[in-house]
Amino acid sequence: MRIGTPRLVLVFAIAVAGWLLVQRYGLVREPHPQRAAMVEASRLTEMAFAVVDSVKHARGVPFPEDSPVRWRALLGQDYSPMTTTLGSREAKEVATNPEWAALLVGMLAGRGVQEGDTVGIMASGSFPGLALASLSAVSALKAEPLLMVSLGASSFGANVRGGTILDLIGWVRQAGVLNVESALASPGGEDDAGGGVSAEGWQWFVEAADRSGNDLARFGSLGESISHRTAMLEQAGVSAVVNVGGGQAAVGRCPHTAVLPVGLWTGVPACRCTERGVLARLGEAGVPVIHLLSIRRLAALNGLDTEPGIGYNDNGPPTTRVRPRKPWILAVLAVVMFPLVLPGRMQQ
Repeated sequence: MRIGTPRLVLVFAIAVAGWLLVQRYGLVREPHPQRAAMVEASRLTEMAFAVVDSVKHARGVPFPEDSPVRWRALLGQDYSPMTTTLGSREAKEVATNPEWAALLVGMLAGRGVQEGDTVGIMASGSFPGLALASLSAVSALKAEPLLMVSLGASSFGANVRGGTILDLIGWVRQAGVLNVESALASPGGEDDAGGGVSAEGWQWFVEAADRSGNDLARFGSLGESISHRTAMLEQAGVSAVVNVGGGQAAVGRCPHTAVLPVGLWTGVPACRCTERGVLARLGEAGVPVIHLLSIRRLAALNGLDTEPGIGYNDNGPPTTRVRPRKPWILAVLAVVMFPLVLPGRMQQ
């Protein structure tokens, strides 16, 4: 059985008219309840990016000057002695959008984070822009960050001498934009022990830790790193945790690592692997997790520009939300369309 062509055309026309009707009268676009904090977070992020841009230019710290994005100074080199894994330059460019901070404010506030709460932030050197956006979001909510960084970085991350993730955060702190220091600094890489990094890269790690006043944590195994970080976050009573990048201590090294969701989630399928990461352990305990990985896909899902140029053309500004205004419109459409597709009205 099939619907006759005239009736199919009529159904299609009603569907189009219904869609337009819903868009015009059924939905309302309004400022997000956290709009002020979102705007502040984006402002802080842009200020932090400007600091990095200024310092890198002043000190001659290298970055890909042929990148089309405004905040290209956040990017590092294709490869360096402290590069741990391959990475996409396009993903790193997408991560230089200050509106990530606004998005993170909405996610955190939506899970109940408020003034005075502690938010864990685990950041590898792979996405320094997202690390600064996360810190800005927490600051805008007047919460307290518990920051843990790992110095290793994938391609085009903070992987240059004198421009590590610790250096960038230090510049922003010294400029008075964000008042934050790292509670833990580790090498990152394989086993969170600098595996895969050359001797020269190790020297860069040590130099960066010395400049920032941090001791470079060295764990006996990946399991020890995971347990130590988990204990720190649990003892601090974090209300949520943001993870930036694919640091092995965060994601773990068990068969279920690949299925960890990106974006915001709470709870994960039961897993008793001894090398499950910090995110899985906190998720099991009911702590909200924001996992910032697969950045271009995550940007597309949240209306952020996936192919930025000098500007960022976002499809859905995070400071605006859409909600149903007149649900009765959907009911009217259903009543109108239902008789058109009743089996009794179909043609052979």
